[in-house]
Amino acid sequence: MEFSTPEAIHQIKESNKRYAIVEGQKQCILQAMSFAVNYHKVDITTSDGEIFVTGTQAVPRVDKYIVK
Repeated sequence: MEFSTPEAIHQIKESNKRYAIVEGQKQCILQAMSFAVNYHKVDITTSDGEIFVTGTQAVPRVDKYIVK
């Protein structure tokens, strides 16, 4: 199911899982929530007792404002 960023973070936090599958990689819940911040829309599915997180609409980045 597709969620906006705040709803996605809430869904990940309330999942009661120890880890999430983010873009095909096993990561902790905190990393999954950090991943969700980089997207406007996030797709979250649950199957076989696991939570799968995939970004669908990325937040545009402007490189001239990034501090290096």
